[in-house]
Amino acid sequence: MQKETKTLVYRQNMSKNELFKVIKAIGLPLAVFGLNIFTISNFAAFGAKLICPLLGAMWSIGFITALLVPIQRHEAISQTIIMCTVYCLTLLGFKIVLGFVSGVSAEMIAASYDQALPTASGNVLPGYVQTALWISSLMIPMTNIGMQVKRVYNFKRANTREKELAKARDTRHAGNSMYNVPRK
Repeated sequence: MQKETKTLVYRQNMSKNELFKVIKAIGLPLAVFGLNIFTISNFAAFGAKLICPLLGAMWSIGFITALLVPIQRHEAISQTIIMCTVYCLTLLGFKIVLGFVSGVSAEMIAASYDQALPTASGNVLPGYVQTALWISSLMIPMTNIGMQVKRVYNFKRANTREKELAKARDTRHAGNSMYNVPRK
């Protein structure tokens, strides 16, 4: 006769804490990805030609860093999500501010400060905001990519240094006759 085996399966419903962790692990990156898509579509051609490739580069380098530096995987993923969120919110914020200041004329500024201003100074404020938008659209991704590349470089350098030190220790111990002599 053949012995019948029954598999014992332990089942327990997810706790609220576990459910929150799962939602956070899946929902947060999806929400940031949705914010990325919204930002890209909100900026039309500027978004498609500049913002989209830079966001793609940020996500890609974050993914590569998480694969290459397993000990810092959580930090790399968190930093990627945070930097992509900050990048999108910064660009959207500058777009809103640019919309506010675009309708401001030199006469309005002069009236609010009760000070005579040249007519050309009405265009200065939107120009500053537009320059800040350009700088932010390039510098935030470049900073993030630089930080991730530095993280990988430091990890690889430290890993190589540890291997070289271990090799030097092994050579030193192997060359010492005290370690090679068997005990009687």
